Amino acid sequence: MDEQLLWVPSRGKRMAAVLHLPDGRGRAPAVLMCHGFTGHKAESHRLFVHTARRLAQEGMAVLRFDFLGSGDSEGLFEEMTIRGEVEDALNALNFLREQPRVDGNRVAMVGFSLGGCVVALSLPRAGAVKTLVLWAPVSNPMRWMPPTGVPDKPQNRGGFLVGVNFYRELPELKPLESVRAYKGSVLVLHGSADEAVPPDEGRAYERAFINAARFEFRLLDGADHTFTQPEAERALIAQTVEWLRA
Repeated sequence: MDEQLLWVPSRGKRMAAVLHLPDGRGRAPAVLMCHGFTGHKAESHRLFVHTARRLAQEGMAVLRFDFLGSGDSEGLFEEMTIRGEVEDALNALNFLREQPRVDGNRVAMVGFSLGGCVVALSLPRAGAVKTLVLWAPVSNPMRWMPPTGVPDKPQNRGGFLVGVNFYRELPELKPLESVRAYKGSVLVLHGSADEAVPPDEGRAYERAFINAARFEFRLLDGADHTFTQPEAERALIAQTVEWLRA
């Protein structure tokens, strides 16, 4: 397998990324991985690294990247908005499709937490995406709105300054409406002990993907939001690999 550190252009800046390529010389099916809120391309306990390497072993090309303002990418986190991340995801998807080792007709997207919401919002403009795997996906962006409404200055969330524009657009974001026309297959994996994004948010997508060729919602018993238990991580990766391989 080959792993390449590279830059992906988006909105006039550069996103840090890793491209995983399987052995061989032919065109391979490809997977784009979208991280969560305040996350990065490796994700918590290197969850994205472990998944990407496993998928490459199974013959898939994988691109994992940092949204602008996150991880090693250019930009400020304070300027981050969900609509901006949708643009980043679409630019990363186009970059992945253009790679010489990638079969553009067999592309999938994996989204974790806010990354799952970003995937959902990107679908109307994403072109042909064969299948989706959403891990603990956010379906209600208003979860981040303070009780007092849009703040008048950036808010500190665990050392990350979240800008006013992030909050201002929340009422307009409708991920459950964005997915209605999608006709591919969808797997949602959610931890039963997820306290950050309750399983009901993931389950809400079941009623939204009304045109999907196939939809499955699976609860991972005892798993938390970031699947920190070793057995939960193993199950998450195994079921993701099995779905994408099929």
